[in-house]
Amino acid sequence: MSIAMAVRLVLGLICGGTLTWAVWDRSERELADRTKEEPHEGPRFLPGISSYYLPMLMLLYPILGVIVGGAQMAVQITLGLLIRVFLEMSVYYVLLMAVMPWLRRRISARVCAMLWLLPDWLYVFVGRLDRPTDGKMLVLHAPGVLVYVLLAIWVVGAVGVMVWKIGSHLAFRRRILKNAVPVTDRQTLHVWETELERAWIRKCKWKLVRSGVVTTPLSIGLYNRTTRIVLPMREYTQEELSLILRHEIIHISRGDPEAKLFLTFCTAMCWFNPLMWAAMRKSADDFELSCDESVLLDEPQPVRRQYAELLLQTAGDERGFTTCLSATAGALRYRLKNIMTPGKKRTGAILVGLTLFVLAMCSGYVALAYDAQPGTQRLFDGQDLNAVTVTSVDLWNDPRGKDGTCMDEDALKEYLASLEPELYTEKLDEYASGEQRELTVMFDTPQGQLSVRLLDQAVHITRLWGGPDFHTDSYYLRTPTDWAYLDTLIAPVPNLQLIFLNNRVDRVVCRSLTRTAADGTVRVLLASEDWRYNEYLNEDVQEVQLGFSLPLSGPYTVTVEPLRGGARQTLTQDDLPGDCLPLTGPDAKYTVAADLQGEDGAVYHAQYVFIFRKEAS
Repeated sequence: MSIAMAVRLVLGLICGGTLTWAVWDRSERELADRTKEEPHEGPRFLPGISSYYLPMLMLLYPILGVIVGGAQMAVQITLGLLIRVFLEMSVYYVLLMAVMPWLRRRISARVCAMLWLLPDWLYVFVGRLDRPTDGKMLVLHAPGVLVYVLLAIWVVGAVGVMVWKIGSHLAFRRRILKNAVPVTDRQTLHVWETELERAWIRKCKWKLVRSGVVTTPLSIGLYNRTTRIVLPMREYTQEELSLILRHEIIHISRGDPEAKLFLTFCTAMCWFNPLMWAAMRKSADDFELSCDESVLLDEPQPVRRQYAELLLQTAGDERGFTTCLSATAGALRYRLKNIMTPGKKRTGAILVGLTLFVLAMCSGYVALAYDAQPGTQRLFDGQDLNAVTVTSVDLWNDPRGKDGTCMDEDALKEYLASLEPELYTEKLDEYASGEQRELTVMFDTPQGQLSVRLLDQAVHITRLWGGPDFHTDSYYLRTPTDWAYLDTLIAPVPNLQLIFLNNRVDRVVCRSLTRTAADGTVRVLLASEDWRYNEYLNEDVQEVQLGFSLPLSGPYTVTVEPLRGGARQTLTQDDLPGDCLPLTGPDAKYTVAADLQGEDGAVYHAQYVFIFRKEAS
């Protein structure tokens, strides 16, 4: 199991367990029958799930993308969020609509309503925890022009839906509150205060008003100070008022208006999916069923009958992010049946937690790769490849060694130029992990130094000019890196290791390297350079053991040259039992010459130099 998967598993268990406990706790809280003299903290009816996190994330991430990496990063982040959220929401809501009739018969209406809000918790899991190179991503590919056109169409549609919905809500609010008057009659206010006490609400900022525009009681407003409970211009009995006001207080306490705004946001996100519009209508029914269930907790049959009659007598228009007592024609029959014969149902707390856990484990396995461009442009910025030279090659997880040298620069540049790197909506592996290989090639170009780091299905480009801050661009490779071909272009540089008595191991750089192929072709891989050596100062070492990264094809020699004068001495392998080199003499330079057996019958002729000083010069 990868680290990313382990993190996702733990996070899913924590979130699922937390939500299970929260649902159970809220259920017990609503069932509690405390008098106003008994101590209690907070309202009796609490929101089940916050409905602001995902919308805030969808707005915040692109803004951060612009700040950190400019417009391109903002587009990549936005596309990644859209791909994840759209697919996961669409699949989730389709499945939920299919099983909801079965769930309504078996678990509480409160949990049924809460299930519609679970996608808001996706904000926890959109943090790019997966890696595309671990073989677990479904990668979709698309031309860049098509992606940008579709993104523009989506933005126009999503913004249009939100503007339409918010505009309709504000217009409806203005119309019903324009001539509304505060409720002043004592009977209604007494019932209002009684129901607030029943809901454990001490300080209430909501206003109770009457309006001649509405025909059904409703509540409107997304904030406490702007929330209004609106009654029509008609008389109700005290019992009817109690049920009506209790219904609206529960809606507001649970945050149902905000939940409707969240579901409108989800619909705007997926505005071109007709099933999302159907899901939004279905969710409104479950919010009303949930409220009915709480209004009638432990109420006798006569009260239930009276509540059902209120539904039958009330007809209204529910617009915007409002909650009202009236029922749509499609939901009325089921609501009446649920009111009169509710049946015994389970709390459903475990179901909510389990559903969230499944969402967590199934989230984030689809990515988009788009706008493929040739490597000549994306890697080398259109520069003349003849003016580009390889300066160094570093290998990682290469079974042949850690250092490498390029045997055919032109072929390597042509291979990199033939790649078609794509922009990618997810986070790419920056460095090799596990058994994944990595190749870093440094180039000298007319513009400056260029670093190209290849992984199995990713390439990272760092342009080391125009500093001081260097930015790395990362791209996805649709075709995995051809390591077998690259192995024919890059030869490993054999290592000499100095193994000390305390098990410390140092790698000595190779001063010169020549490769003789099986057919007799000789190629100089590293020309002799005086600066390539290791130096050790103040080392209290009596001897070191020599080790080679490749098998020896013949005996090696060690030339010892005293630094402060004296005769040069050449030691053969036979002079060094166990390959242990004594260092008891004066300060000296040691040159090791060895022939090493390479791949495909090739032989490497290597020279290594290191210096030991007893005291700093």
